[in-house]
Order: sequence, then structure tokens, then C-alpha cells
Amino acid sequence: MQGQIIRSQVALRTALSLQTSVPDRPMGEIIVEKQKLISRVQLDSLLQQQKGGINKRLGVMLVDQGLLSQEQVYVALADKFGIPYVRLDDFEIHSDVLKCIPAEVAFRYNIMPLVVLGRRLVVAMENPLDLGSIEALTFSINLKLEAVISPLRDIAVAQSKYYSRFDEHEALQDRALAPLPYHVTKTDSMHIIEAQARKKPLVRLLNAIVLQGIVRNASDINIRPGKDGIKVYYRIDGQLQFSRAMDKSLLLPLICRIKVLASMDIAERRLPQDGHVSLMRGKRHIDLRVSVIPTVDGESVAIRILDKEVGVKNFSDLGLVMAQQQKVSALIARQSGLFLVVGPTGSGKTTTLYALLNEIKKKNAHIVTIEDPVEYEMAGIEQVQVAASREMDFSIVLRSVLRHDPDVIMVGEIRDNETADIANKAALTGHFVLSTLHTHDCVSTVFRLIDMGIKPYLLAATLKGVMAQRLVRLNCEHCAVPVSVSAVTRAALHLDEQESVLSGNGCNGCNQSGLHGRTLISEVLMIDDAIAGLINDRATHRQMTECALKSGMVSMHDDLIRLVKAGKVSADEALAYDV
Repeated sequence: MQGQIIRSQVALRTALSLQTSVPDRPMGEIIVEKQKLISRVQLDSLLQQQKGGINKRLGVMLVDQGLLSQEQVYVALADKFGIPYVRLDDFEIHSDVLKCIPAEVAFRYNIMPLVVLGRRLVVAMENPLDLGSIEALTFSINLKLEAVISPLRDIAVAQSKYYSRFDEHEALQDRALAPLPYHVTKTDSMHIIEAQARKKPLVRLLNAIVLQGIVRNASDINIRPGKDGIKVYYRIDGQLQFSRAMDKSLLLPLICRIKVLASMDIAERRLPQDGHVSLMRGKRHIDLRVSVIPTVDGESVAIRILDKEVGVKNFSDLGLVMAQQQKVSALIARQSGLFLVVGPTGSGKTTTLYALLNEIKKKNAHIVTIEDPVEYEMAGIEQVQVAASREMDFSIVLRSVLRHDPDVIMVGEIRDNETADIANKAALTGHFVLSTLHTHDCVSTVFRLIDMGIKPYLLAATLKGVMAQRLVRLNCEHCAVPVSVSAVTRAALHLDEQESVLSGNGCNGCNQSGLHGRTLISEVLMIDDAIAGLINDRATHRQMTECALKSGMVSMHDDLIRLVKAGKVSADEALAYDV
């Protein structure tokens, strides 16, 4: 059974019963001679790179260079050590097995209990040769441990999935968590609700809900009350995905627990509240922005996940084609002027701004940001958070920042006429100003700024460039197949008859959606003399667009079609975007 992927308890039991000692062979020999995944020439090249000073394991190099998938590396490792490789996405784990290892211990050691075989407990680990962890666990649970290989991400998903289900059952069985009606008086019930919120099963339940959002790379978690229960959703790649339903009696203690963590008023249930939670997962610093609003069925919670490890991207990792990268690089190299990143909510504008700041700070410029809120903290940059409660809105803070000797100013968003005017004046007086605006495309941004009160002749002098963008969902690489599309669709996307179009079929890797991950489509407008003249002359939207396209601007629509032709985006997905 070595080299096989295990997906069920029956297969795992069989594999363990047939397990034998194996000779210690280098992994490179296994993937070349036994599994025939790469050639001898490719292996020798990788080994030479390691000797040349590349400090990476062979498995990491194979994945980085696209020679093997992550799963193929794990299977090869399992073959090398004679240990089963277990795929956890479909693996069923019974509640009596979960009782063997408490959730806190499983999370601490990054393990997942799978099955009990007599006095042996089989657990999934990323590194089953971690003898220190195995010995410590054996001592604490009084069972002999046997480890199998699973990816760390799969283990985390299984932990949050099964322990949250187990803890919900435990919470409902707990006498102190007897069902309470939602509409109860504060004085009679608040102390009961607070006590419930401190119960371990409920604490673990909330931890598991948040953990699942983190490991699934969700941007938001929604906990919504209904007439008969609670529903949990995750926003993944911009799309809401239903995760689970829970008993309505858990709503009050669950909300109370969230409010305690986010420093909210647990007694206030009639007004909206906002809060903030900072936590660590391993060495990763993660911030949670929490919003609670009252509805007719109870309080609803939205949690924005801000993972500081993955939040700030390098400029080169944004997904821009080389021509766009060169244009934006030229724009952010300027000493003064106004540069805007525009698009609707959820189009990745803030991520782009942080990536640009990351690039600009290499020049040792004095950078000051004005944000609401500060989403990711960046070393070497002074960040100011606006606060309406302290009369610190964008325009007020921006006036003060201008006296703080900045080279570069980033305004999180131009929301009103006053902020637009001050930002434009800052650009006019020798500062480089970056900001965002909610507009449809680059040319529309010019007219929006004029509508906000900026004189055309001033805008023509200060505006140096605009980048409009969207985030589009990609086909799942594992299940994308050629599909037929109608003549109308081909005409809309400018596709020839012979050009194939791919679409995801749906698999376990993409949660049967056919989509996995997102990338950027964009257009970049450089304000040259011709465009500046049209702004000053109050030209029409059409005249300005035609001039921009003649000057070399590639529209977002054409950028999107490029991805369809490359097989990365489906035709249906492309037609869903208004670009």
C-alpha cells in the first residue's frame, strides 16, 4: 500500500496491517526510478542547485519549479518512510476518537486523531518522525501513538471541522448550556449567559469556527441567526460559501463570547457594535475586525480576517502583466503628483496600495498613511488611523500630515469633496499622494474628481495616473476541462472558433465549485500631455477613452479576455464581470 493515497478508515486499517519495513532510499531515487515522476536529468539539476547554495529541501524545490504537486511530494515521502499518506478531506472520524485527544492538545501539536486500533491511536501529522511530540502525547493520553502523513493545511481543516462539530454537541449536552429564549431581560439572564460563554465547549466551538476560516483562506466569517437556528458562512475568493448550521440556543453565549474577545458591551443588544481581536496562530499574527448588528432573529456577526503574514504582497506578486508593471513602476517613481487605484468594494484596492508602499519604501522615503482602519502594520511607515469619535476624519488628519514633512502620503480612500481637494493640493505642492476611489474605470475617475469639485486645470496638473482593477476567480487547475461555448459568448469575448475555453468541473480541491483562487485584471491610464489637454478642455468620456487606448492603455475587458484565452478563467466567469 506504500505510495497510495488513503481516503477511508477501511483503507487505512488495511494499509497499516500490510505495513512492512522499507529500505532507506533517497526521495529523489523514489520519484525517478519507482514513481517515474521526473527524469534523472531533472533530479541531477535540482541536486546541483542544492550543492550550489540553494538552502531548500528537495520537496520544496520540486513544488516551486512546478515539477510535482504538493500531494505527489507527500506521497513520495510516505513511500520513502513506509508510512501511509492519508487524504483527510473525505476521511470520516468518529466522536469517540476525538475524545482521545482534547482540541487544545490537537491544535498545539498540529495533529488529528483518525482511528483507535486496540491500544493504538492513529494520528495524522505533517512530520510523523517528530519523536519528541509523539513521546509527549503518548505520556499525556496513555495510548500508544502511530503516526501517518497528512499535509498541515488538511490537518487544520479537519481539526476545525470535526472539533467544532464535537464541541457543539458537547455544548448542547452541557447542563449549564440549557436553551434560553433570545428575548430575555438583562438583569435576570446576563450572568447566566456570561457563565455559558466561559464554558470550554463553547470556547472551543468559536475557536474552531475562526480557525476554519483562517485555514480556508476566507476573508470574512458570517454568523447569521435565523428563525430556527444559526448559519455560518465563509467568504472565499469573494464568494460566500455555506459551512454549517447550529442550534439557536447557542446564539446568546456565542455572541457574548465574541463580544468579550472584541471588547464590546455584552449587555447592549439593541445597537450595532464594532470591535477588534488580535491573535497568534503559530508565528502568524492575525487580526479580526468584528461587527455585530441586531436583527429581528438575533444579533448577526461579521468577522473580517486580516492575516498579516499574507496581507502585504510584493509588487511583483500582484498579478500584473509586464507592460502594466512597467507603467505602474514609472508612476510610483515620481516625486510628486496624484496616483489613484480605483474599483468597487472587494476589488483588492487596499492590497494593491500596500504592495505599492512596500515598493516605494525601498527608496527610504518618509511615508505617512491615513487609514480607516489600519489593516496591516508595515515597518518603516508611519500609519495613522482616523477616528470619527475623536474628530479625526480623513480631511482633518490630512491637514496635519502635510505639516509632518512627508514625501509620500497614502490616503485610504477619498470619500468626500474636502478630502479630494486637500489631496489634490498636497500633490500640487510637491507630495506624492496615493489613494483609492470607488469608480468603474480609469477614465470615469477623472470625471468623478471633477464632480467632487477639483478644477479641471488643477487636476490636469496633478493627476499622474490611474489604475482600475477587479479580482476574478480562476479555474481550478485540478478539474478544468475544455467546454463548448455559444457563438454569442464567443463574439462577446472575441474568441475564434478554434480557440478552446476551459471551465472547472468541480472536485474536492475546490469544494466542488470548479474555482480556486483569484487574480487581478487591470487597466492603467498614464496621464500624458494629450490626456491632460483633454481633461483641461473638459472632453467627453468617449473622447478620453479613445485617446487613452491610442496611447497604449489595455482595457480591463481585454485583460480579462487574455485570461480566458489562456484557460485560466471560464467564459461564464468572464461574462459575470462588468468591464
